[in-house]
Amino acid sequence: MSEWKRIFDENRAIPPPNQTSRVAQGPSQAFQLLLKRLDGLHLNQAEEVRSDRYELRVSLFDNSLQRFFGRTWKSEPHEATKRNQEQPSKVHFNEVVYFHTSLCLASVVAVVELASLSPGADTSQNAVGQGFGILHLFSGQVQGEGRLSLFHGTPRALLHPTLRDPLQMNAVLSVIEGTQLLYSLQPHPALNPIMHLLPPNIMVSGHELIPGVLPPTDSTADALQRPRLLPAFSCALERVCVSLAPSIQAFEADLLERLNNERNNTKVGAEVRSVVVQERRLHVGVHNGLCWVDGPAGEWC
Repeated sequence: MSEWKRIFDENRAIPPPNQTSRVAQGPSQAFQLLLKRLDGLHLNQAEEVRSDRYELRVSLFDNSLQRFFGRTWKSEPHEATKRNQEQPSKVHFNEVVYFHTSLCLASVVAVVELASLSPGADTSQNAVGQGFGILHLFSGQVQGEGRLSLFHGTPRALLHPTLRDPLQMNAVLSVIEGTQLLYSLQPHPALNPIMHLLPPNIMVSGHELIPGVLPPTDSTADALQRPRLLPAFSCALERVCVSLAPSIQAFEADLLERLNNERNNTKVGAEVRSVVVQERRLHVGVHNGLCWVDGPAGEWC
């Protein structure tokens, strides 16, 4: 139970906007995003001494509604390298991100932020944003390689009201000259058999634990490149007992009081005098810490 709770707590996500979900049509589609290399990183001497490593952070964002959703994925820390003092630095990430979504809309983008990491006062690390880019996932050709330019500033700038208009965005945000992220985006149908184990709009790496997916057997340590399911087995729950403190009668009385007060305050359901308990059901489902593997089924009580 403690392991399940740890996975559950670490993978909480923000749902997409309702307007976006209503517009999206069709089944969920799986994708593979390869973040290869950052070119043209210019560092002064102070930054070279202070910043040991760099990481990428990727979040889904709805441009039309200015809303982040899902969960921010973070890469492993990587060191910057360069051939000589005159040339800019490079950071080789070579990390693969997997996700599936039904929100294949032009307004849905991936916001990629570059952060520098330096040792903190204790065992923690200080992270400082070094710029961000906007990766258009579903406008035009999805497959293939590309280069993503980075802007100065923080992704929080995308929440400013003046940036609703793309023309205003181009006028306000300034590009970091010469700094680009080499990436590759392509569909990943191999993820389809395990979609029921992974929530939509959640970006994960192949080395992350996905309960229900077998660990990799090759040297890549990537369990999602060719994912394999754990064998299924049957089980039975007997003599399930649910205890509600201090008693089920007191619990229901308190619940009804709260519901009726809320109904009276919001004027919803004014045609009904009061809310009453008409039936009791026990819902049992299977949850792997990330999502419902098998949704709850109700039984009369």
